[in-house]
Amino acid sequence: MLSFLDSLPEFITNLSEEAGSMSSNTKGVLHELLVGYHLNGGHMEKHPNVAGESPKEAHDRLKKSVSKEDYALANKRAKAAADDIKKAVGRHGAIHSVHWTSKPGDIERSTGIAATQKEDPSDLVITTKKGKELKHHGVSLKVSDSPGDVPVSNPGMESTYGGGEILEKHRALITKKHKLAGMNKDARKAYLKKNPAANEDVRQRNSKVLTDIVGHMHKKLSSMPTAQLAQHIRNHVLHAHPTPMQRMGHEHIKHTTTGTSNFQFSHADPAKDYEHILKDHKNIKVVTRGTSVIFTHKGEPFARHRMKFESQSDPLSSVKGSGELV
Repeated sequence: MLSFLDSLPEFITNLSEEAGSMSSNTKGVLHELLVGYHLNGGHMEKHPNVAGESPKEAHDRLKKSVSKEDYALANKRAKAAADDIKKAVGRHGAIHSVHWTSKPGDIERSTGIAATQKEDPSDLVITTKKGKELKHHGVSLKVSDSPGDVPVSNPGMESTYGGGEILEKHRALITKKHKLAGMNKDARKAYLKKNPAANEDVRQRNSKVLTDIVGHMHKKLSSMPTAQLAQHIRNHVLHAHPTPMQRMGHEHIKHTTTGTSNFQFSHADPAKDYEHILKDHKNIKVVTRGTSVIFTHKGEPFARHRMKFESQSDPLSSVKGSGELV
């Protein structure tokens, strides 16, 4: 997997979009900034992003990069999400501060509690105050135009227990068959675009390798003791473990907003919501369906690990996982 620093240039590039467009990354970051703005009653003050921008500076740049219509929707949706979050945290007191925790170390700067981004995926930290008591609420934000659940995790290839080797053999075969050695990504994409037969061959092979990886995962997961299988689901698929903040008596919310008009909200606490299933691990089974491994409890599906190519236009594209509720 790429390290944080390895992915930094791509992260920064993805924040800068052509005017009038809205990538999923831009949509997500703008949602974080605007939800924080409405919760805070103005732009959040602390914690610049990886590019050194304050929340206001990052917001202003992204606002210029999208259409007025897209921004108006993002702002309206973020305000509705902020109002919903206020209700959820309100029983713990009035909002005292809101911090944007977009980079490593921000959570500790906000709360004094050390946590990696893997241990705590919170995009914001809201601190409420009731009397003299301060309580921190880590908030992991998800947003989608489409109704329904959005991915709860993005498992890496290490969670496939050897699927990476299958993928590398596939890439080596594609490289040799289509003479791609030495080509950069743009050249590979151009090659596929100009060669329909090659494009079809790669797509067929891509479909097969995903099936092969999923079949390999199924075999590995099915052979695990059920307690170990539950830990796999907890750590790689659902991220169903308490954050360091929760272990210190604070709160965590996974807050999802969907839709473009009649917004829908869902709240989850991954550390608690799936515990009744994961503790009853003897009744968890693994099945496959297409390019997904499905996890069932007493015969009912509850989660899946889906595999897909990052891009179908690059013949040597990476493969990524998506942990989803069923």
